[in-house]
Amino acid sequence: MGIIQKRIEKRTKVIEDISRFAMSLDFRCSVVLIGSYARGDFNLWGDVDVLIIGNFKGTLLRGSKV
Repeated sequence: MGIIQKRIEKRTKVIEDISRFAMSLDFRCSVVLIGSYARGDFNLWGDVDVLIIGNFKGTLLRGSKV
């Protein structure tokens, strides 16, 4: 398998994980993948940047990982 195919698979996995996270939220919001994963130029040391837009109070951090 080539490097390009591996990167496509990695990006697809991240998008699937973010989609599952977005569906688990119990309030109306928009969840947008931004940054290097959205652009497709991520690297081994990069993080995943997600923008959550909604009308909510409190924190989204519940101690669980995506």
